[in-house]
Amino acid sequence: MPDQANLQLARQAWQAVSQSDVDTLQKLWSADIVWHATGRGTPWVGDHRGQDAVLDYLARIGESVEIFDARLDDILTSSDRIAYLLHVSARLGDRTLELDYQLLARIEEGLVVEVWTTPLEPHVLEEFWKSAG
Repeated sequence: MPDQANLQLARQAWQAVSQSDVDTLQKLWSADIVWHATGRGTPWVGDHRGQDAVLDYLARIGESVEIFDARLDDILTSSDRIAYLLHVSARLGDRTLELDYQLLARIEEGLVVEVWTTPLEPHVLEEFWKSAG
């Protein structure tokens, strides 16, 4: 049952990200994973290719703000996709960010090979980072 296997993969990956468990992430991701970060005006917009680049990208998100929290609201799976619906909270100085995100992952042979991140209200994210500069 591929959907069930992808649900297990999704949960393992979320737990690993939440605990900064790099070893587990490297086992769940393809060596040539591509992470597409969207959201105009953010410091990390663009494509991040390979495990090292993706890990660096994720680390820089947390390092760029005083407080960062991502709450998982739902996981949806199919035979070759995982969709995470989450809520992000962040603070930098007197600015706060409250934003829902969708992460869509493509799965091949039991590994995450590609991820797209999409803020559901891109203008909110853009405004948060515009006032940072």
